[in-house]
Parts: sequence; C-alpha cells; structure tokens
Amino acid sequence: MTIRRTGARAAGMAIAANLALAAVVAGSQAGPSYLAVGDWSARNLSPNTVRVSATTNGAIPKRADQFINDNVIVGIAWADLGTGTALVATIHPTLGRDSNQRPDSWHLHTVQLAGGATAPNDFCLVSVNSTPTAGIAIQGDTMTINVAASSLPVGVSVGDIDAAVGFTVHGGDAGCATGLGVRVRT
Repeated sequence: MTIRRTGARAAGMAIAANLALAAVVAGSQAGPSYLAVGDWSARNLSPNTVRVSATTNGAIPKRADQFINDNVIVGIAWADLGTGTALVATIHPTLGRDSNQRPDSWHLHTVQLAGGATAPNDFCLVSVNSTPTAGIAIQGDTMTINVAASSLPVGVSVGDIDAAVGFTVHGGDAGCATGLGVRVRT
C-alpha cells in the first residue's frame, strides 16, 4: 500500500483538524524552503520494511545550517492523525546527542503529540518514545527513509500515516506540560 499526499499547508491544517486536540490552530509558519513539504509518500517495501519519503521546496541540508543551529529541534514528520503519533526525522545539534546512529545529523524518533500549545505553536510534544535505526538518504530536495515496520510508532502501520510536514520544536510553551511546543513550518 502506498499513501501519498500533496500540499504542506493543507497537511499541517489536516493534522490539527483530524487530531481534534485544539479548537483553533495557531497556523503554519514560514520556514526555510527545505521544511515546506510539497509531496510525500509512505509504503511497504516488504512485510518487514517501510519506506517514507518527503519532497520539499528546497535542498535539504545534510548537516546543520544556521536555521537548524538557531532552533532546538528541526525535522520532518510523518504523522498518524488519529493517534497523534509520528515518525520524525530530526536534526538538533544545539540540544545535544541522543542517537548512536547519526548523533550530529538527521536521525529518527517516534513521538507523541497533543493539543494545548500556545500560539504560535501548533502542538505539544508529549514524549519521545524511541530512536529507531534506519537508512536515511537525502538527495537534493528529497529525504527517503527505509525503516523496519516494527520501528514505526506503536500501533501505527503505513496505512495510518495521514500527513507529512516540516516542523520546529520550541521550549517555554506554558500550554504544554513538557514546555515543548511544535510549530508546523511551510
């Protein structure tokens, strides 16, 4: 099964609407072109392997640039709107190392999101649940990830992935129990 969607702004708004976790969405914010997801897909390569990809409006840097260095966490998320869980490719050199595979570059996490964020954030980062090992390829404006199906968020299959968006994480959000707000970037 292959799931494919187009339009980062629509995807960002769809996440908010379908999660039904917030009455009003703060709205997507502009970011670098490499966080504006224009097209994405999620499919099974085999019974045990999943491929997710995102094509953005600009070349995705393989190492941190100034925008990445200026934010706590920068990433691209493939989300299950029904549960608020996501597989995220992140890069966060200012936060520090939390991955053995690629500590200073792009690596994966599974996360749980919730509503309640304070504008301009769109969601709260509730928890980081795992740091799966995966094959991550960046070619120009496209990121492609091959990961074990068992490494998707608990209870999520490829068919549950509804959207992909670029995002940043920001500390100090009083509306979030963790203090971490997630801002959808377009």
